[in-house]
Amino acid sequence: MNTHINITLDMGETSKDLRIPLKISVKQLVMELDSIFSRTERRTKYQLRVINKGILLGENDILAHHPVTTGDRIRIEEFY
Repeated sequence: MNTHINITLDMGETSKDLRIPLKISVKQLVMELDSIFSRTERRTKYQLRVINKGILLGENDILAHHPVTTGDRIRIEEFY
């Protein structure tokens, strides 16, 4: 059983290839990514979009509970 997957994080004009754990919530993942990429603004409401599958995940969703797999392209979408 895989514990990690390789994904592409879509960051607008750029993208980053990353290896991330499956047993992580969207909230934990976003906090880690914000820390890694030195984002100083605090996010209030957001969701994770799996672009190539049309899946939306909320803050409390666990990646392992959804069909997010190696090769997927994801984007953090903020809404107000």
